[in-house]
Amino acid sequence: MTQKLAYLWGPISSFSGPLAALLVNKGWHLHVATKSSLNLFSLVPLDLKSTALELLETALGGHEKFRTFQDRIKLIDEAELNRATKYDAIVFCGLPPNFDEPRAPRAHWAAAQLPNLLKTLKGTPIYLISSIWGGVQRDGVVPEEFEFTRRKPLTQWEGVCQHYEQKLLQGLESSLSPWYLVRIPMISGYATNGETLNFTGPSGIFREVAHVAEKNNGTGERCLRLRYNPDSILSFLPADVAALMFWRYLEDENRPRICNIVNMQATLNQEWLQYAARAAGMQDVIRGDGDDLNLSGTLRKMLLDNVQVRTRNLFEVAGRFQIPPVRLDQDYFEKVIRAGKNKRWGQPSPREPKVLGYSERLAQYYFEEFVPAHIDESFTKKVTTGGTTIGFLLKGPDRLGWVLKAPGENVQPVVERLDPSAERPRICFRFTGATLTQLIQKKLPLHRALLLREVEVEGPLLQALKVTNIIEQFLKEHPMDAEQFEAGQND
Repeated sequence: MTQKLAYLWGPISSFSGPLAALLVNKGWHLHVATKSSLNLFSLVPLDLKSTALELLETALGGHEKFRTFQDRIKLIDEAELNRATKYDAIVFCGLPPNFDEPRAPRAHWAAAQLPNLLKTLKGTPIYLISSIWGGVQRDGVVPEEFEFTRRKPLTQWEGVCQHYEQKLLQGLESSLSPWYLVRIPMISGYATNGETLNFTGPSGIFREVAHVAEKNNGTGERCLRLRYNPDSILSFLPADVAALMFWRYLEDENRPRICNIVNMQATLNQEWLQYAARAAGMQDVIRGDGDDLNLSGTLRKMLLDNVQVRTRNLFEVAGRFQIPPVRLDQDYFEKVIRAGKNKRWGQPSPREPKVLGYSERLAQYYFEEFVPAHIDESFTKKVTTGGTTIGFLLKGPDRLGWVLKAPGENVQPVVERLDPSAERPRICFRFTGATLTQLIQKKLPLHRALLLREVEVEGPLLQALKVTNIIEQFLKEHPMDAEQFEAGQND
């Protein structure tokens, strides 16, 4: 079998990542364009090498699986492209498929790179990846044509797609290379396991359905109210299915010039939304004039928009290569929701705070190192006016204590260990070690601790109130946590 080599240009997205993984699995060799770290702030939507490598590893199933195919993938700087390299195909993915992928707004800058790429790799067939929403006519139909009158964009995303596709048209004007245009819908999780490279596009709906189901679980409410058009179709495909369709198209020597890739077993909103709701544990989705779901404006417009896509060529390709239609049924959405929950819908896991427990070493570090490092002369003057000394005494058999005082004019304030036989400080705060840990972590306000008698204060009333307010302000502005304590121990 002759090895085939492709050049993949564009950011690693929810479509291009799975496509790259499929191509190398099918025996293709792949050169992936990346951005030099010297051009970190350029507007070209390419990934840095490190980012591209990480995303490709994820798309291939992890670092170990990536190592199996690493001889088939080469990350090259865009400027290093060699004219002498013979490519079988250029796959130009300048537009990420989902409206909320981070590099989508830069798509028109991506399209501006097309003429230079065609000039460098003259004669190489190029496959241009566009979006279904880049080619919607005034009647709401996406034709299998390139030049036609597009409707006025209903969303900023549709405007981006139109601008990108029209820039591609301009870039092809002087090209002698064979070219093909493939329009794809939004991309969702794999049909096999629901996994996705990133949680964008239709994942927003799945996430909100799952959140509402969890919220209503204890209330007995089993229906979801949503504003949508039940008789329209939201065009999206599982990432692996879309990649497989494109690979079949790429391998077809009799491929049509333009192909719109959509689900061959199209499902109306009123059908697939019911499946998604049941997969989340709800009974029904009720169409309403409004809802409380946290959906973006673009996604809401798409749920109401009645766009129809002509797919005659796709059915020809599907029939020739026996591509089975994918069913967006309850089983599929159960996989998607399960995968989303397992990865917290792309949100970082909350870092469990380390527990700061009391110890004599903690008290010693706090009063002898932390406090002196955070107080200054002005603070000390406020609390030690007239030579007043402030004591902090820990309840218990060890009778540990510290005293804050100002030794004299223009001298740095000090906190030192209290000698039990020495004169008692003018104002004393008494508390347990457990209360100390709550106070210094801002878990218990000082005034509340006094009300609950967790802290006892001794000394002249008015002066004690003044000092208490100043110390409470210090505790608010300078809390201490377990990480600070550990760092202090390591210094």
